[in-house]
Amino acid sequence: MNKLAMAALVCLAPGMAQSQQLCAPPKIVKTTGTAEVKVTPDRAVIEIGVERQSATAKNAKAAVDEASRKILAALKAHGVEDKDVQTAYLALQPMIDYRKGLRITNFTATQSLSVTIRNLSELDNVMDAVISTGANRIDGVEYQSSELRKYKDQARDEAAKAAKEKALALALALGNQIGKTYAIEEVQQWEGSPMAGLANVALEQTRSSAPSTAPGQLTVKASVVVSFDLL
Repeated sequence: MNKLAMAALVCLAPGMAQSQQLCAPPKIVKTTGTAEVKVTPDRAVIEIGVERQSATAKNAKAAVDEASRKILAALKAHGVEDKDVQTAYLALQPMIDYRKGLRITNFTATQSLSVTIRNLSELDNVMDAVISTGANRIDGVEYQSSELRKYKDQARDEAAKAAKEKALALALALGNQIGKTYAIEEVQQWEGSPMAGLANVALEQTRSSAPSTAPGQLTVKASVVVSFDLL
């Protein structure tokens, strides 16, 4: 039985002295603890797009299919496994010229692949390879950590310790102590990761050997609200 329920029973128990008086609220100290853990990413997800146009829907789709097969082969040649490649978007649309009485001028076929790169040192090489084999769009890079759960737990533990330290400091400043934990609430954090736009990807045949992308660091955050008995 929790403390609130016990308090209610005591307040309502018959025969208690001063039963007409309301029970005093519990004495607690409530604090918020936050923590951040910096994490070096160990993988990246890139969105690779290929788009082709033709006078017929069949030819537009065939052109995209051919380019996509070459892209998939290039990914496999660079060590990307089948499980790390997923078709994220596929579309075939007519292009209409409204100035000519809603006349269909051609068809546009588009396909987008979501690719997980587990070896970040190969990221630039993979992008160069898919562009060389027919990709004409890279929509961005999302850096991730394969051990995100571990770092979330670490951040949560540090946030809880911070809340306790803050509660103890507040209590001592007023001549009190803290007792057992009264309540704990985790504050949900926005899940995000660094994104790198690639609108200006170079299409030159040769480039510097230095990498053109930088993974930086991920920030894993945690926040908890904790109440302690105030003694």
